[in-house]
Amino acid sequence: MKLLPRPGGLRILFEYDEAAMLDQLITQLTQLLQSHSGTALDPDPLFASLEVGGSEELPEDPALARLFPDAYDADEASSSFRRVTEQGLLNRKLQDAIHVTSLLGLGDAHPTTSDPVTVDISAATLPAWVRTITALRLAIAARIGLDTSEDRERLLEQDDTRGTVLVFDWLAAILESVLTIMSSPDEPVSEEDSPTNGAA
Repeated sequence: MKLLPRPGGLRILFEYDEAAMLDQLITQLTQLLQSHSGTALDPDPLFASLEVGGSEELPEDPALARLFPDAYDADEASSSFRRVTEQGLLNRKLQDAIHVTSLLGLGDAHPTTSDPVTVDISAATLPAWVRTITALRLAIAARIGLDTSEDRERLLEQDDTRGTVLVFDWLAAILESVLTIMSSPDEPVSEEDSPTNGAA
């Protein structure tokens, strides 16, 4: 993965396997969100983001619970707030994920070349990228119980979670590199040069 500054934004050059993995992760996030949605997504982004509705209780799924936490300590206040706002928030997350998937542009393609997958990010599309990658990291962390740096070290030692932690760190590298180069677009940033975060 390589990030290059360009007028008005940046360009990411993904290896195909990297782009395919990111696309698969976002697809899984989309499916998770859709499983919790009470309505079909309105094609009008504004109406979808303002839709009123939602459940009354914190989702049982740990990933959904992390993505849609209680807004208040009091159960009654949280339930009332969730009933009004949850569906609109869910729709906004869905819109972001679908938009990022479209920017990756893989679809059902099966390339036979080793050409990188090129993605351009502008100031307008940056928020969707940031929110979607953040949502992925929150969902992954909730799934494997990653809350602290101590958790990360423990999970890295376990065969069944080591790969997931490395994906979590890779997403952190993408997010931090994108934010760094967008705020100071002077030099190309490669994945090898990018710091990673230890926890969500």
